[in-house]
Formats: sequence, C-alpha cells, structure tokens
Amino acid sequence: MDKRLYDILNGREQNYLLPFFWMHSNRHEVLADMVQSVYDSGARAFCVESRPHENFGRDEWWYDMDLLLEEAQKREMKIWILDDKHFPTGYANGLVTEKYPRHRKWHLVENHVDVVGPAPESALLLATPPCEEERLIGVYAHRRECEGEEISAEAIDLTANVQGDYLYWDVPAGVYRVFFLYQSRRGARRADHIHPIDKESVQVLIEAVYEPHWDHYKEHFGKTIAGFFSDEPSFNNANVLKGALYKGMYDNTLGQPGLALPWNEEVLQRMSEKLGTDARPLLAGLWYKQGGGMPEVRVAYMDTVTELWEENFSYQLGDWCRAHGVEYIGHVIEDMNSHMRLHQSAGHFFRALNGQDMAGIDVVLHQVMPGMSRHIHTASCSGGYTDPEFFDFVLARLAASHAHINPRMKNRAMCEVFGAYGWAEGVPFMKYLMDHMLVRGINYYVPHAFSPTYPDPDCPPHFNAGGFNPQFEGFAKLMHYTNRVAHLLDGGKEIVSAAILYNAEAEWAGRDYMLMQKPAKKLYEAQLNYDFLPTDTLLKDAAVADGKLVVNAMVYPALVVPYSQFLPAALLEKLAALEQSGMKLAFVQARPDGCTCGEVIPLEKVADYVRAAGGTDVQLAEEAPYLRMAHYRRDNADVFMFVNESMTAVFDGEIRLPVCGKGTYLDLLSDTVCVIGAETGSVHLHLEKAQSCLLVFGGEVPTGLKEYAPPALGEELCSNWTLARKQAQYDTEYGEAKPIEKLYNVCGPKGDPGFSGWMKYETTFETAEEVNGFDLGLVGECVHAWLDGEDLGVRVTFPYAYEKKMAPGKHSLVLEITNNLVHRHKDHFSTFMQITPSGLLGPVKILK
Repeated sequence: MDKRLYDILNGREQNYLLPFFWMHSNRHEVLADMVQSVYDSGARAFCVESRPHENFGRDEWWYDMDLLLEEAQKREMKIWILDDKHFPTGYANGLVTEKYPRHRKWHLVENHVDVVGPAPESALLLATPPCEEERLIGVYAHRRECEGEEISAEAIDLTANVQGDYLYWDVPAGVYRVFFLYQSRRGARRADHIHPIDKESVQVLIEAVYEPHWDHYKEHFGKTIAGFFSDEPSFNNANVLKGALYKGMYDNTLGQPGLALPWNEEVLQRMSEKLGTDARPLLAGLWYKQGGGMPEVRVAYMDTVTELWEENFSYQLGDWCRAHGVEYIGHVIEDMNSHMRLHQSAGHFFRALNGQDMAGIDVVLHQVMPGMSRHIHTASCSGGYTDPEFFDFVLARLAASHAHINPRMKNRAMCEVFGAYGWAEGVPFMKYLMDHMLVRGINYYVPHAFSPTYPDPDCPPHFNAGGFNPQFEGFAKLMHYTNRVAHLLDGGKEIVSAAILYNAEAEWAGRDYMLMQKPAKKLYEAQLNYDFLPTDTLLKDAAVADGKLVVNAMVYPALVVPYSQFLPAALLEKLAALEQSGMKLAFVQARPDGCTCGEVIPLEKVADYVRAAGGTDVQLAEEAPYLRMAHYRRDNADVFMFVNESMTAVFDGEIRLPVCGKGTYLDLLSDTVCVIGAETGSVHLHLEKAQSCLLVFGGEVPTGLKEYAPPALGEELCSNWTLARKQAQYDTEYGEAKPIEKLYNVCGPKGDPGFSGWMKYETTFETAEEVNGFDLGLVGECVHAWLDGEDLGVRVTFPYAYEKKMAPGKHSLVLEITNNLVHRHKDHFSTFMQITPSGLLGPVKILK
C-alpha cells in the first residue's frame, strides 16, 4: 500500500497548517486558551503576529512569547514569527526612524521642462536645488520627436551647465525636453520603512526583529521556533507629480510620468553594465517613450532592482534564518498582475521569494469567489473588483511552480487564506477555497486568523471568536481534511502538461504583450496543468531530454510563450537552442521581434497544441470546464485529485486516466474510502457541486472496502421535525423544541435575521426496507448527525449525505446545524458575500 495512503488511513499525517495567532497588548490571560483553540482546530503550528502588539520587542512581548513557547512545548507544536511590529514587513519595529534615518528609501525622480530653439543664452531654474535629501544625478536634453511626448534616444548631456540654481544652455533649433534627474527621498509611500534593495537597510530589519528573538530564544530555534514569516513587503514607491493620474495600486509600471523609481548608486552601476554604456543619458526612457533603446533600458532597470531585492532582501533574510537553524517563508502582494510590477509588490514574483524555504501567496478580500471563474466580480480589494483570469488561473500556480523549480523549497507552496472575507465566510466557503488551492498545488496553509479579541473588526472571520464560534467544530473538521489531503498529495512529483513563460520582461519593456493567464485559462479548463517558468530558470536550469523540457525534477512536454513583442536577446537565443535540442515551442499569436524559431499558434488552439505535443494526461468524454484536476506520481503510486468547482451543476462522467487496474477512492471530508476500478483506463465519477475526491493507484488497495458507486437518492424521508435553537454567546442551553410544519430558512424573512448559533432538529421515521443512509439536501451550513443515538459525524458542504445501513423499522435522527456569525456581526467585508440560508432546508431523502 502507498505509504501516505497508509498514513492518512491510520491518523499519521503530518502538519501542514500554521494559522496566524494575533497578539494584542494586555491580553496575557487569554493566550493559553488561544493556543488550545489552535490545537483543537487540528493545527500543530501557528504563526505569531503582532496585530499590533504595542510593546513588540519589549518586556511585555517577551513575557507573552515566554508563555506561548511554554504552551506550544506542552503540545509539541511549532511557532513561526511574523517579522515586524505590523504588516507589511519593512517597518523594522520603528528602528529606521529612531536610529537609522540614513537607511531610508532612495528613489530616482525627474523634473522636466520643455524648451524651443534656437534660443542662445537661455537659462532654466532648477525646481529642486541639490541638497542632502536630493542629489542631482544629471541633466539631459532629448529632442521631441513628434506631436506626442515621445523623445529621441540621443541625449545631450547638460550636467556641466548647472551653476548654482540655474542651468545655462544655448538651445539649438527644435523642441527639446530637458530632464533633471535626482536621487531623492521623495516618492516613498512608507518613508519609515527599510529600502528592500539596499543590503545595509535590510540589515536594520534583522537588527530590530530577528536578532532580538535569537538573543531571547536561541535554544528554541530549530526546535519549537520553526522560522520567520515576511508579510507583503513591497517597493512602495509613489507618484510625485501633483495632479498625476493615479492608475491604481496594482498598475504601477514603468512609463508613468512622475512615478518615483526605487534607486541607489548600485542600480546605476548595474544598469550601465547591462547596457554596456553609461545609463544616465537613457534614464528618461523609464518614464517616456524613447526612440531606439527604450525596451532594453526599461528591462535593464527592472532586471537590476529585482535582482537587488532578491540578493539583499530575500536571500539576506533567508540566509540569516538558515544560519540560525530556522526557515524563512512569506509572500508579497501578487494581486491583479502586480507581482511583476512596482509600488505594491516587488517587481518579479520568483526573484522576490527565491531566498525563502517555501513558495508563498495569499488569497484574501474576496479575490477568489465560488463559481465566478468566468466573471469579473465585486470584491473589497482595490478598485472594488477582481479579475478571475488572474486569481483562478495564475495565483496558485505561481507558488506551485516556484516550489517545483527551486530545489530548496522541496515542493512546498504556502498560502495565507480566508482573511478579510467577513463573518459571512462560513466553513462551506472555506472548504471551496481549500480545494481551490489544494488542487492547484498549494500544500501549506496559514489560515487567517485566531484573535484574542471578540468581536474583532480587524479583517474577520476569526476562528475561535472568543469561544463563541458555532462553526468551530466544522472548522476543525475542515482543517483535519486539509492536513490529510495535503499529506496524500505531498512527497511526489506533479505531472504537468506544459510550461508557460513568465513573461515579466515583456511587460517591463513597455511593448505590446499578452498576460500569461490567457493561455493558462485555455489549458486549465481543458484539464491540462502547467507551470510558469521565469527567464532566469530557462537560462540557468533548463535542458531537454527525450524531446521534453526538463527543469529540476519537472518534465514539460511543451513550452508556451504568451505573445510578447519584446523578449531579451539572451532568452530568444536560449529558446532557439532548446527547440533545436527537441523541445516543443509555441508562440501564442505571434513571435517576438527578432525571433525566427518556434511555431505560432492562435490562442484558441493552445490546448490542442499541448495535447499534440504529448501533454495529454487526463481526458474527459465530454468537456467540463469547471472540473479541476491534479496528478502526482511517487514511487509506484499515482495520486489524482478532482474538484468540481461548479456551483450550479453536478459532474457525472467518464474520465480516462493514464493508469489501469484497481485503485482507492477517497472523499476525505466524509471519511468515505472505496475501491474503484480503472481496468480499461477509465473511471466514472459523480461529484456534487463543490465536491472533491482523490484516487490512488499503485500498490495494494486497502482490504475490506466496498466498490465505489455514485449515490442513488430515494423518496423523501420525513417531514415531522422539531426545532430548538441556542444563540451563540448568549445561550448555554437549547430553548424549547417546537414542531415545525415545513423546513425553512431560520434567518430568512419568515425567521429570525439576527440569529447565529446552533439549531437542533429532531425526528423519528420508519423504513419499510433496508436503506443505505440519507441525504439532507440543502443545509446552512454545517451539520452534526446522530442516528439512533450513534454519532455519524460532521458534514460541512455538499453532499450533506451519510451512508449508514438502516434496517427496516423505526429510527430517530438528531441534527445539530450551525450557521456563521454574520447575522450577529454585519461587517463591511460581508457586504461582498452571498449569504447562505440557515438551518435545514432539505429535501431529506434516503440513499438507496
């Protein structure tokens, strides 16, 4: 039998959960109970976050940390530490302002003025005279090429013409734009944060946070203390032009007038080396279209600042952690393509995280919504909407890809999940998010969050809710499910149908390009999985074997390049060499400028191309764009996960697998384990909306299992119910049980819209013949069932079914149903949610 299958069948799975554990000041008395709540949820680790703890890094913080370490050791739990007083990482617990103002951020900013000549003996007044906080880099004039704002590639160096507050110049014939370039403190959205591209500035964070924890707890490092977590560090560069059009927090790219750009002297040096000439006369091209060398200049700049982030932030922190016996994890903001842009993020997803020991992302603020993968939808993040093409087809695969191609990460991909959806985010919704991430390759989770305060308005929901969360039992069931699925999928190699180029350089260049989610969506809706590969990986680690692209242990039957008008010359040379070695290479829509290799295919034919290249893994008899799948192979076992992400339709169909023989079917949420046959290479699966299952082939099948068969519903069970209620927080006992004539929404217009808590339904019924159980139909939201006094366990989403043989005769059924806390706390985040009904709505039917 497959070892990991044996593990989960015998309760030996590892821990893949490290929820946020929020620390507030003066809440010492509740911390032990909070640790117990984390343990009771099924997690065996937690990430301590100052949210904020006003005495972070001072006596009260160490007092609270002492207690947490003691409680964690009692339960053999691990502790991670979020690495700053408050998110986003970079504040360095205030040490930049208090002690190291010289390590504040530098930016490259420009002022310009347009002049016309011939005009001898002209003078221009410097808008910002050089000073300690504003250093003049150079002054360059570019001829205006047309009626628009494009400038010439050639620059006239006027730096030597600056005298005092004036620039003197005999303006030649024509129209010119004169650029004054400064290294400036202006443009910092968070001026009290470290400069992530500067080694000494990042060292301030180590001095402020990492070293004090080492000094206090070095004996726990690598034991109870597992490591540090960086949360959403970013460039945080802003626009310095008054009245500048703000494009949005996710859209800060080169080519925006007035945008301050991360800078230091090393940026200039490296850019000049990359370009083979002094970069200063070319810098105006970072803001305005420039004839000739614009793409190379912009790519050289972004290449440089993202490389410096990688070296001085990601690797410096990661190397410090590893030298002290712990690991380093976290994530940047990835949202809406910002992962390869400035301001809110770090310019390059892979470089930003390369120094970590796990890949990392987060999903918060309604970014993923059930059933909305084909529709732009409202959300509480910037702009009030999200684009599902990014969140459904890129986000999770970025982390999974990184975990595959960075050997240090050991196939570990982490997601911070659940935060800021609101109290309306009940356990069924959470289960959808977990399956969404699990099937896309995420195997470690930071659930957001356990809070010491209830009710806490800060980004709910909070799982313990002061001990008053009616769905905590269901949440614990979901966490146990997550650990088991993650353990079963872990430890093998994912079988992937194609690689897609991570074409950050195409965006940086300012030329026409296609977002990589376009081909990704076409593949994923055809059950063809993929990894994103950055240029760095292709240049350094890619090879070809048996006509397939090989990176680390991953094998890709084809490489797909989203349309990119510009790609670096070194990459184009590498692609040509890989193709010559036998790699299948396709450019979507058109080849890049200067490229002659590869095949050009239309976007609509991407899936067909990958199949023809040998990328076929799982095939369906009929199209099912909402069926998601993953396939892992280890030793002699093949493990498949299937998820029906449709919220309106059942999946019922034939799936052709690349394996034959007997296998094991598992629905780990309902603890259902069956034998399933694929003697002809096909299986027939039935998945309710939002249902998932796993199939394991290879090795021995557990003995004593029944054959898998789709459920068959019979007649309605009964309608004679009594209902009693217990209000969360206020009631310790159930109220009087009252008969109900018809099942209804307890919080609907005919019920009590303010009720959150427990609803106990009881009935007796009689069966004329033996039946196999019952299906409750629609339930809002979690249910715990007892049949004839026997505990049947918890269900948290469709199907709300219990398989249990019942002999002919009379039976009693008790259901304890819980809804979420939105009816008690009508928070802002929940206004973006579709609130589910509460209670038992049925119809309740027998399983034949």
